Amino acid sequence: MKSILNIQEHLLIWNCAAINVMDVRHIVVQAGEYIPSYLLPANAFLYTTQGNATVILDGNEHATKPFYMLHGGKGTKLDIILTDEIFQYYLIFYKASIPASAGQRALRHIDQHLPFRMQYGFVPLHPAILYELSERMLSEWLVSERLERLHVKTLFYQFVYELFRQMNQQQVNLIRPNLTSQLIHYMQANYAEPITRESLARTFHYSAPYLSKSFKREIGTSIIDYLINIRMDKAKNLLQQTDLSLQEIATSIGYADVSYFIRIFKKSTGVTPKQFKHESMYVEKRTDHPTIKLGSSIAARKLRRYIDNKDDNHYQYSKKGDLQMYRSKLPIGIALLLCLTLLVSACSRPATTNGGAGSTAPTVSNTTNTAAGTATGSPELITYSAINGEVQIPKNPQRIVMVAGAFTGHLLALGLKPVGAGDESFNNYTEGKLDDVVNIGNDVPYEQIMELQPDLIVVWNDPETIEKLSKIAPTVAVEYGKPLREQLMDFGQMTGREEQAKAWIAEWDAKINEYKPLVKQVVGDSTVSIFDSGSAKEFYAYGSFGRGGDIIYGEFDLKAPPIIQKEAIDSGKGWAKLSLELLPQYAGDYIFISGWTGDEKASSIFEGNIWDNLPAVQNNHVYVENSRGFVFSDPISLEAQLEFVVNSLTK
Repeated sequence: MKSILNIQEHLLIWNCAAINVMDVRHIVVQAGEYIPSYLLPANAFLYTTQGNATVILDGNEHATKPFYMLHGGKGTKLDIILTDEIFQYYLIFYKASIPASAGQRALRHIDQHLPFRMQYGFVPLHPAILYELSERMLSEWLVSERLERLHVKTLFYQFVYELFRQMNQQQVNLIRPNLTSQLIHYMQANYAEPITRESLARTFHYSAPYLSKSFKREIGTSIIDYLINIRMDKAKNLLQQTDLSLQEIATSIGYADVSYFIRIFKKSTGVTPKQFKHESMYVEKRTDHPTIKLGSSIAARKLRRYIDNKDDNHYQYSKKGDLQMYRSKLPIGIALLLCLTLLVSACSRPATTNGGAGSTAPTVSNTTNTAAGTATGSPELITYSAINGEVQIPKNPQRIVMVAGAFTGHLLALGLKPVGAGDESFNNYTEGKLDDVVNIGNDVPYEQIMELQPDLIVVWNDPETIEKLSKIAPTVAVEYGKPLREQLMDFGQMTGREEQAKAWIAEWDAKINEYKPLVKQVVGDSTVSIFDSGSAKEFYAYGSFGRGGDIIYGEFDLKAPPIIQKEAIDSGKGWAKLSLELLPQYAGDYIFISGWTGDEKASSIFEGNIWDNLPAVQNNHVYVENSRGFVFSDPISLEAQLEFVVNSLTK
């Protein structure tokens, strides 16, 4: 949308703004050179000095010639198409903000960030002055000393003053930035970063609700859905074209947790990553055979729909979560089983109530909403307030299926064993505790769950899955984020074992009170870091998010290095992505490493000169735990982690 520049409003905001010059560049492009698309990392002035080219800002073309001035906001996509043998231009990047002390009342009717986001292009009336100021800024910037940098800022204000003075004498058309286009370009360029609605709102200076509403109105899907589509497309390309491990692929597209990546990939594509890779290799081989047809030329192929995921935004903070899919019908297999069960129930004799040989198989009951009947009639129900609302569940459930396998330890701590559990439940910490429990895998196998005849199902907060599973048995949703004691009391209320929950908490508190003084005496004011490896080029530091962090930083109140405290703990994310070059800044006096990656072929990145010279390494204060259970925060995992942490630090 074009409009005429209101120079007075622009000047009002520029006079209140705090300005930082971020970079000054002089770029020369010759015919035949490849010029990739570029997202402006900050607000920028582009001032051409030689040659002709078509410069495109977010799809808006400018036929530039020498001394043509352009402006674009942060996130603007820049494309340059040469129409001459050589093209030279200056790029001056700056950051602008409005201090809280500024005259907010005077600015309340103006979009305070709009002047810095606006696009415009024109030929100044007196280009030589702007050229001289650009050249002086560049020469001072290259010196890279404090005094010269101050001079650059002074010259930049002169540059802006001269620019607006000339703009005030001629008519300049403004183009409001295409916000949706900028969001798409930004996500395509930064999909491997922890993007959330809130982070995008901060980057583009809009409120998160406005950003989401505007994007969905124009594209027809949510921002997070679109981001997932990008990531899954990248993952499919990597699976087809490389031999990278699942952990490396997950990390490269923005998921530090490989289990979460597998789950989101399956819900997006209908198959696991390994199945996709295998099928792709099979199809590739088949296409080489001229007698094999790939599909019918007249029958439409079944299209897979991408997911509607609201929880992936939360994942970027907690590095864990699950997905929300579009509504669809109950899987055919389950529907047939339900119909068959009801048909058999209707045709057979009524079940006896004495548990004798005449009892019929359990049936689905619409009145009790449970697939597992009892020999004494319908179980007593209670109303349980869960994340997914109030649910009628058995007072003392006996056949629980833990689709949310990371929470199985909560049941075990209460003296309960599920009849089926997700793959995350089975690790070194639960070995011997889940004998005869069916491993239902990483997905949601509805038919298999129905065969287990559950009277309660515990699942991630996924409305579509909850709706389907609720047709089998009462279904309760759980999610990460609650403190340990509160979460365990929830499970106690859910299962009728509140007293057992209180007993476990009391015993846990006694252990903490016993071990905390011993650990504090050893560690004192020293710092502790928690790492795990992601790939050969990057890894992660953690706060109170599994991996012993709930104990180290939560229960024992040990200190993290300042940068981890800021980026992984105070930020609320729970983790921070690192590069090896910054390792000395993240490394504490004591280091714990979570060695489980989900990839048996993964090689350790904790080696080399940088690593060997760390004080913790030289003092033999590095402790590695390779169990998968080390990543979780359930009571059984924490009991094992507590023993490992205490023994590591005190013995």
